[in-house]
Amino acid sequence: MNHSRYRQILLFLMLAAVVLTACKSRQQYISSTVPVEDKSYNDLFRDIITSEFSFRTFSAKLNLNLTTGKKSLSSRANIRIVKDNALQISLQPLFGVEMFRLFINPDTVILLDRMNKRYVMEPIASLKEHYPVGFDFYTLQSAFTNALFVSGKEQVEAADYRRFNYTRTSEQNYYLSAKDSASGIDYAFTVNGDDRITFTHLLQPEKKHSLQWGYNNFAVLNEITFPHRMNITLSSSSRKVDAELLFSDVVTDLPFALSIHVPNGYTKTSIDAILKFLSSNQ
Repeated sequence: MNHSRYRQILLFLMLAAVVLTACKSRQQYISSTVPVEDKSYNDLFRDIITSEFSFRTFSAKLNLNLTTGKKSLSSRANIRIVKDNALQISLQPLFGVEMFRLFINPDTVILLDRMNKRYVMEPIASLKEHYPVGFDFYTLQSAFTNALFVSGKEQVEAADYRRFNYTRTSEQNYYLSAKDSASGIDYAFTVNGDDRITFTHLLQPEKKHSLQWGYNNFAVLNEITFPHRMNITLSSSSRKVDAELLFSDVVTDLPFALSIHVPNGYTKTSIDAILKFLSSNQ
C-alpha cells in the first residue's frame, strides 16, 4: 500500500471517529411525571418488583467521589456483578492502575489494598456483628441495582408485601418501611409514581448507624430504567462518609465469572485499620 493510500485511509478513520463521537446521542434522563396512584399494597409491591432492573451479569464504569471528614477522593472505578453470586469493585485513581479491589460474595468480604500491600478477609457473619447497617451481600447487590430487598432473605417474593408498612411522604411518594427483628435494623424505601425506588434507608437506632442511598438520573436501559447517579451517606456516632457514584457504559448479561486471590507478600489487616487510614486528619 503506497503512502498516499495509507494517508487517505487514516484520514477517513479519523474523520469517522470525529463524526461518530459528535453524533453520539447524549444519555436521556427520565423524570417522574406520573402521579402516585391509589393502589392496593399487594399491587404496589408487585409493580415495584416488575419494574426492577433485570440482569444475570452487570458491568459498568464508575466515577467515584468519596468524602470523609476533611479528606476527599475522586477515582475511576469498575463494578461487576454476577447476580446472587459475587460483586466486585475495582478502584483505579491513576492511569487505570488498580489501587483497591473490593470483592463480596454471600459468605465473605475481601478488600485488597494494592498500594500498601495489605488485605482484609472477613466472613459476612462476623462483619454484621460490628457493622450491622445493611451489611449483607443481597442487600448490597440490591442497593447497587436499585432493587427492593427483604432483610435476611436472598430473594423478594410478592407475598413479602405483608412485611412492610405503607405511608405517603409529603412529596406524595410511597414510603415502605419494615424492621429486622434479629438486628433491630429499620429499613425503608421511597418509591415514586413510576414505581421506581428513589431512596433506600437503613437505620440501627441503638448503635446509631445509618445508611441512605439515593437514586437519580434514570435512563432507559434494556427497556427498564436504571439510575446513572447514586448518592450514598453512611454514618455512625463517630464517622460519616459521603459518596457519589456516576455510572457509564452499563452492560448486562455478558458471560463472565468473578473470583479473587490474595497475592503473596500481602499482610492481613482489619476493616477498622482501613477506615482509620481513610478518615485520618479529619
